[in-house]
Amino acid sequence: MRVTANFLIASTISLISFTFSSKAQSTYSTEQLAFLAAEKAYAHGDLVNYRKLKRSLKDYPLYPYLEYKELLKKLDVKNRPDIDAFITTYANSPLASSLKQQFINQLAVDKNYKLLQEYYSYGRDAKLDCKILINKLTQGSTIKELHDDVEDLWSVPKSQPKECDTVFQKWIDSGAVNHNIAYHRFYRTAHEGSIGLLKYLERFLDHDKRYIVDLWVKAKKDPGVVNRRNFFPARDANLEAPILVFAMQRLSWDDRNKAYKVWQRTKNRIPLSQNHVDDIERTLFLALATENNPKALDWLDKNHLNKFITDELVNHWKLAVLLRNERWETIKELYSLLPINQQKSHQWQYWTAIAQQKTGEQEESALTLKLLAEERDYYGYLAATRLKQPLKLNHVALKLPPDVLKRVEESDNVKRAKELFELERYINATREWRTQISRMNSDEEIQAASQFAHSWGWYNQGIVTIAKSKFWDETDIRFPTAFKESYIKMAKKVNLPPQWLMGVSRQESAYGPLAVSPAGAYGLMQVMPATARSYSRKFNIPYSTRRDLLKPHVNIEVGSHYLGLRYKQLGQNPIYASAAYNAGKHRIDEWKPFGRHPTEVWIESIPYTETRDYIKKVMTYRAIYALKLGVDDDIFEYILSTETGGDI
Repeated sequence: MRVTANFLIASTISLISFTFSSKAQSTYSTEQLAFLAAEKAYAHGDLVNYRKLKRSLKDYPLYPYLEYKELLKKLDVKNRPDIDAFITTYANSPLASSLKQQFINQLAVDKNYKLLQEYYSYGRDAKLDCKILINKLTQGSTIKELHDDVEDLWSVPKSQPKECDTVFQKWIDSGAVNHNIAYHRFYRTAHEGSIGLLKYLERFLDHDKRYIVDLWVKAKKDPGVVNRRNFFPARDANLEAPILVFAMQRLSWDDRNKAYKVWQRTKNRIPLSQNHVDDIERTLFLALATENNPKALDWLDKNHLNKFITDELVNHWKLAVLLRNERWETIKELYSLLPINQQKSHQWQYWTAIAQQKTGEQEESALTLKLLAEERDYYGYLAATRLKQPLKLNHVALKLPPDVLKRVEESDNVKRAKELFELERYINATREWRTQISRMNSDEEIQAASQFAHSWGWYNQGIVTIAKSKFWDETDIRFPTAFKESYIKMAKKVNLPPQWLMGVSRQESAYGPLAVSPAGAYGLMQVMPATARSYSRKFNIPYSTRRDLLKPHVNIEVGSHYLGLRYKQLGQNPIYASAAYNAGKHRIDEWKPFGRHPTEVWIESIPYTETRDYIKKVMTYRAIYALKLGVDDDIFEYILSTETGGDI
């Protein structure tokens, strides 16, 4: 009997596998093919073969995925025992929460709110929350008893679903909405919501406070309106001050010089708390500093060096302003004021060492640079290059106990993640993986998981996972060299160093050939489909659909040509080209007028935090990959010996 069953299963697999690619047939295991065949049989209603295949897969890690699909078609109260059993049995799989949510949705459709509340956690879905509240009202609850829940739903800076209209109206009719409740929602809406909702909320404010609605509407439409001498009636500073703060913060990023002048004229027109003044001055300083406006240095010179001294972003821009103006003594003074955690950062240690060097404190500077040169990071590599020392890779291999490796490898989530990854079910694989990582009790287990992910070729997951354990020196996992031949081949084709292309990939996708960003960028070098279409025609690259970008060699070819083109367009400046890869060429054109400075200073002065960090990481990764490839790289010499910016 067993022989017959296996023969039938094998026959079914062979028939159905004709629909799979030749690659799949050659690389998928017998169990994987049986699983795919079972899915196909079930989808086509071939229940006889489905049941045979399912029985053969009882011990296969993805067996619950077959049960899950069956239960999705049986979301009826009479099948509740089976649903509950699945949720309990596979509680550690994301399938359990997914099935639970599907059952909740069905209960809502069936209007079985009593049972729904046994499964549903209030506050996750406004539509369901309101349906439950309405049901409670029909079952005898009073609007007073439901007040707190209704208020939470109502007090958001956006319109709620129409399912909430009935309960909201009953709540309003009960007289529950007073000025304080209404103003709480109004204030949030003024900052985050629409003008239409602001006007709607006017009716709930006290009559003598409703004048602020018109002020807010005008300020949201044109923040410069606060500059009018009679704009603020000075009737209630607590209501009017937030409008000035909002308008000044908006204006600061729109027009720095205008914002500076408006602030000088308006700051004494209405009483402002120190917090309001600080909110405005912080934003105005950051806006001025990012564009290298001279008024940023003026602000620092007016005894503001210790202002916002715990704020890391403000301190960064103080440093950038001082570097642009070569104020080395002031940099040392600022460093002495910083909190200890900021003083310990490699960024501040490096620049303080340079300031010491510039002001004659050579021994102190050399000692700090020598210590930094031992580090494998951006500032460590700058320090090593200044000292003409080799860059350090500092690799330390993982050494994990066999019992830890075995425990991780045999965990159900890891088994399912591995099968799903091999079947190219990447979303489900990632869900299983994250569930497992969240449940791990030790760094050793997390490190073991990262090692397995890397060994499967799931490089980005290996990188992300090992980072959770803060084991930074396992450079084989953290900096994979897969697809090396494709990078070297394309590097020759576009005349760029292969380590640069690999460094971009490491930062863009964490070396994930199957990565897809929320913005729709694909693959290793995070290429947009529109870019691929354009470049495929321009450079004769074989490309037809966006899934082609998940093929490493195609993605590398498109991404390399894109980087190479930016490099040529931007004067063969690798910093410009890398920044353009991240933020777009138009941003480089915007930033050039902010002045010409030593390249390492220009990098510190990139207006976008994301792009600034991106450049530092890509340059560091480029140097790391040069070490791993055994080739020379001069990017840090370039950073230290050139100037960037301006019109030259």
